[in-house]
Amino acid sequence: MFNRRNLITRAITGAVYIFILLFGILYNKYSFIVVFGIILVVALDEFYRLIEQKTPHLISKLFNILFGVVIFLSAYLFLEGKSILAFPISSITYLLFLYASTIVIKRPDIFNTIIYSVFGQLYITLPFCLLLLISYEYKLANPIYYYALVLAIFVFIWVNDTFAFLIGITIGKHKLLRRISPKKTIEGFIGGIFFTVLSGIGFSFLYTEYTIYFWIGFALIVSLFATLGDLFESLIKRTYKVKDSGNLIPGHGGILDRIDSLLIVVPPIYVYILITNSFI
Repeated sequence: MFNRRNLITRAITGAVYIFILLFGILYNKYSFIVVFGIILVVALDEFYRLIEQKTPHLISKLFNILFGVVIFLSAYLFLEGKSILAFPISSITYLLFLYASTIVIKRPDIFNTIIYSVFGQLYITLPFCLLLLISYEYKLANPIYYYALVLAIFVFIWVNDTFAFLIGITIGKHKLLRRISPKKTIEGFIGGIFFTVLSGIGFSFLYTEYTIYFWIGFALIVSLFATLGDLFESLIKRTYKVKDSGNLIPGHGGILDRIDSLLIVVPPIYVYILITNSFI
């Protein structure tokens, strides 16, 4: 149970976090790059710091964070038509450095380090790059920044999390996956899906560029994979025996705790958009 001070702290920090996110999404493409670039840095730092607790991480954490940011910015340069080579060059250079490290660093567990390095980029940097692509996805013939789909992802995640929690604590009786997240219930899971789909229907009236069927499918995918993302990060924290990924946001934990659903939602949503756009 939270006391009043904890609830107030959570409410204030949560509101500030949401305001910063909405500013980054709604203002313009530059605010998007700055806000999500900073979130990317913090998320990578939390991830690699968490891994270092029990796994020798011989390759510099700073190296991984730096290349994560470079790869993210190179995706922006590609979308803006300023450099079509930046993205592949930065990605290949990162891999080449990792390959070279297997020769330079004389340790029998060097491959474990490389695996953790690459996984951090796949788990965090890749979804951020795809989120950037989604923000330009509306008019591929002439790419422009279009925030609606990114906004929908966050709104649907928030709706899913909120109603899954509320329904879970009120009528939830059957555990969803006790060994990973004992508080999640099947009733909350279904309730989250239901209200997220309702939100998708609402978005179909606000953003009519896409049909109601598109938005229902969009909301359904977000709801399903948001739960998977939350469970996956819970598994990571249980594996390393920590309550939160960090303490950056008082009352909420770290950035990874706030974007765990996002990281798993973005890849399937990107595929969904590509498939549906091919039929428009």
